[in-house]
Amino acid sequence: MTTAADTLSRTLGAPLPAAFADLTDAQLAQLEQMLHDASARRADQMSEAFESGLRLIPRLMRPAVRKALGL
Repeated sequence: MTTAADTLSRTLGAPLPAAFADLTDAQLAQLEQMLHDASARRADQMSEAFESGLRLIPRLMRPAVRKALGL
């Protein structure tokens, strides 16, 4: 059976600090959700920043730049 601590540890890719043992499963699940939300926001912000940067490149060169960046 997978616990909230196991799930959070897997998401972080590292063992949890000892102090996390004091948290309830509900708190660990909330922390997991907050982590996912922050990650999604960061991905959105990175995408917006990239698109904003592409607007500085002449339109005809954008496909080549996307290809060179692997996007």
